[in-house]
Amino acid sequence: MLRKRTFLFSLALTATLAATAQQAVELKQEKLSKWDIGTANYSGIAPVGDGRYLLVSDKEPSDGFFIFTIKQDPTTGEITDVVMNGWKGNATPEVDAYGFTVRDCEGIAYVPSTQTAYISGEGDQAILEYSMEGQPTGRRLNVPGIFGRDKIVFNMGFEALSYSPATHRFWTTTESSLKADADVAGPDAPTAQNLLRIQSFDDNLQPVAQYAYRMDRGRSEDFGKYYTLGVPDVTALPSGRLLVLERELNVTNGYMGSEVVCKLFLVDPTQSWQIDSSVNLASLDPNKYMIKKLLLRFTTQINPFRQSYANYEGMCLGAKLADGRQTLLMVSDSQGGYRKGPVQLKDWIKVVILPDEA
Repeated sequence: MLRKRTFLFSLALTATLAATAQQAVELKQEKLSKWDIGTANYSGIAPVGDGRYLLVSDKEPSDGFFIFTIKQDPTTGEITDVVMNGWKGNATPEVDAYGFTVRDCEGIAYVPSTQTAYISGEGDQAILEYSMEGQPTGRRLNVPGIFGRDKIVFNMGFEALSYSPATHRFWTTTESSLKADADVAGPDAPTAQNLLRIQSFDDNLQPVAQYAYRMDRGRSEDFGKYYTLGVPDVTALPSGRLLVLERELNVTNGYMGSEVVCKLFLVDPTQSWQIDSSVNLASLDPNKYMIKKLLLRFTTQINPFRQSYANYEGMCLGAKLADGRQTLLMVSDSQGGYRKGPVQLKDWIKVVILPDEA
């Protein structure tokens, strides 16, 4: 009996260690103000190389990007320095009544072979190419009509964008369900489950493959003043796999108790069932949705003693550590440092160390 118990304990311990080894490692988030970086509405980030990154902000007078240098400790992955090197933007932007670009820039990707950036806009549901001077080149991804501006729920369009030079693939999805696919989960549909279409494109800017993605369910009650449940970003990995960030934001009427729940999932398109725009997601066989593996779950919040609230909207691959592990950088949107009484939102940056399987 003792031998059997020892054997079962050994199996359980091995399984536990294996599961733990495949989880992402979360480092403490840091305020960008630590390095004298001003507030913005950061919604996307993309690596250029040698510690340089492009960041987009969704409320700027022009469509374009900031250029940052972000240094990390090669052993721990911790951020040691952040420098903003300037802004590159469209010289002739179209702006709204508030003076912001109508594109509503949300996601960004960098393509080394052409040395150009691509920015996804939630305002026009387009993904446009920009020179490194921030000027539109006239080229764009050939987005399928199903993702058109009239097909999305307002403010729930293209937030996510990523490109992998290893696989030569762009990836994007809408923040929440398209009108034709499902109700958007929230106060108006508390029992709804968001159903998304993840779309890839090749170097010729043409659509290649589409996959069905089912989000985890959010809360069904106690909705606050503001609530949103959706996918703000994806990150393409050299292995061909994809990281998907699910974010649930709930802002209470009095702000105290507000929270953001983030879940980082790993999916493998090469092992997933392809669909096309004619597929009805509501009636799709559940086995044909992408299989998700949870790598990390964390919560930030506002309470009387600590304000860690961070609405993470952008992520991309960071530095590779000395031991070979890959890091992920995440940036939050502070709504320009929004302030109400004792509550003031901050711009945060966070490092996640990915497991070997990614």
